[in-house]
Amino acid sequence: MSSSLSFLGTTASPFHRHNSRHPQKAARAPTHFSPSASGTNATNTSANDNGDKESILRLDRRNVLLGTLGGLYGAAALGRENMAVASPMLPPDLSKCKTANAGSTTEPLWVECCPPYTDNSKIVDYKFPTSSTPLRVRKPAHKLNAEDLAKYKEAYRLMRALDKEDPWSLEQQAKVHCQYCNGAYDQLGFNVPVQVHFNWIFLPWHRYYIHFHERILGKLIGDETLALPFWNWDSPEGMTIPPIYLQEGSLKDELRNPANLSKVLDYQYNPEVPTTLTDDEIRVKNLYEMNKTYKESLPLPELFLGDAIRAGEEPDSDKTMGRIESIHNAAHQFVGLPDAPNRDMGNFYSSGYDPLFYSHHSNVDRMWHIYRQMRGNKVDFNDNDWLDASFVFYDENKQLVRVKVRDCLNPQKLRYTFEDVELPWADRNIKKKAGKTKSGAKPRSRVSMVQVSEFGPDPRPLDSTIRALVQRPKKSRTKSEKEDEVEVLVINGIEIPHNGRVTFEVYVAAPYEGNFVGPDLGESAGNFMKLPHFHIRNKGDSEKKKFSLKLGISHLLEEINAEGAEKVVVSLVPIVGDVSIGGVHIDLIKADWIA
Repeated sequence: MSSSLSFLGTTASPFHRHNSRHPQKAARAPTHFSPSASGTNATNTSANDNGDKESILRLDRRNVLLGTLGGLYGAAALGRENMAVASPMLPPDLSKCKTANAGSTTEPLWVECCPPYTDNSKIVDYKFPTSSTPLRVRKPAHKLNAEDLAKYKEAYRLMRALDKEDPWSLEQQAKVHCQYCNGAYDQLGFNVPVQVHFNWIFLPWHRYYIHFHERILGKLIGDETLALPFWNWDSPEGMTIPPIYLQEGSLKDELRNPANLSKVLDYQYNPEVPTTLTDDEIRVKNLYEMNKTYKESLPLPELFLGDAIRAGEEPDSDKTMGRIESIHNAAHQFVGLPDAPNRDMGNFYSSGYDPLFYSHHSNVDRMWHIYRQMRGNKVDFNDNDWLDASFVFYDENKQLVRVKVRDCLNPQKLRYTFEDVELPWADRNIKKKAGKTKSGAKPRSRVSMVQVSEFGPDPRPLDSTIRALVQRPKKSRTKSEKEDEVEVLVINGIEIPHNGRVTFEVYVAAPYEGNFVGPDLGESAGNFMKLPHFHIRNKGDSEKKKFSLKLGISHLLEEINAEGAEKVVVSLVPIVGDVSIGGVHIDLIKADWIA
């Protein structure tokens, strides 16, 4: 068993939960799963199946892995007035592709990324690989053996050699990302752009995208076992760009930031703000950030995957992206060119031209796979608007196929898996390695205290650090109450320019003597990071868009000894970008634990 998980024994008490989304359903026996070393090949077993198989990762309420660490086009289009009924996003009309907007400066950058196919009548439901199809095993890119590397490089050599109008060519594969991210398509039946970022579609859409890309690569060399390696940036030794992408040949991309080719990725990276940390300090900080991401979001999938989006909704209408997407954004900025238009990885429209992009998303996909297994493979959102959201891709048999979210939740159905590797961020001592949490000790001098007030009812520009006193819904919550409801810090009305690269950090501290706080900002709760992305498509569109940010803070409040506080001090620290904040508050949201 992986040494990184050896400490993860949980209590033996059984876990019976009511289904919070469907309270009328009877509680079921706890689900257990027995993972391999990295927790990526779990198999469900009944609670009473075999006592000897009781998993060290069994999900007993908060004692989860990190808790202990602490007819597609024939359907009538739905109108906005019908959005209360089931309204999953549907694939766009392929015959209505338009020029995309890929600008990341004050002016639009119009690009053509429409596919060479436009015939909706040729779309069929995808026939998933049979159980006899070889299982593709995705491996860490920095550990790829010579044989696998040779096949991998040859597949990309052949893909690059194809005619640019061939749907299998790297040119067309890259344009798929542009089509669904830069406004080339409208949602079916609405004058609203398709956008697969900033919401709960992000992870499943990209899972399908790299699935078909992987199978096309395999088809090109006649090898059904060819698998996309993953950029293992959640491991210290994998936090630099894997060397195989720097060698001359088909995996190299000339449009990467030359300053970062051998540097360590910082999950809070921004090209305009040089870090003062050493490589080792960045590595440990990253591990702690990943630790917090899982620990705080396991009870509530929207914190990990992002907010719901339904047919007809604007994709950036005060939506919150999931925490894993924010970390993913840092890697994009780290690799892409630092200057506008930030090619290749630095801009949605051009990301797919770099083979590293698919390896990057292979690891994003792995992060979701691990997340789901830590939750006992429970469906993330028991909501048909998510499960029945559907997409269209061009497959390895030169066929346009239709797929649904509900059919991609188990990678085994897609006939791939991940090689077991250790999870160093699962170390329960990672917080100590990252630095001691501020205990809330009173400053020695009253002069060093800072008086803070409520945020107020009006939006405020984030041109300097904002410190606000925020009321908690309830203090001194019991363990059972914490299991039932997640305490979530919400920053809403985050208004940014259409082209804005924006990053700000969020800290939480306990106040002293009412509305006073020490000069230290407290503990990091997370950050907001958005890639430069041009939103304006039509004359008259607003030049600014609004987003929101949700951060789980249940565990954080325990770490800073603030559970008994009626209010906490939230500090918003601008890093880069023109941004204003609409409001800051704390909600208690019903947890969605395994039933």
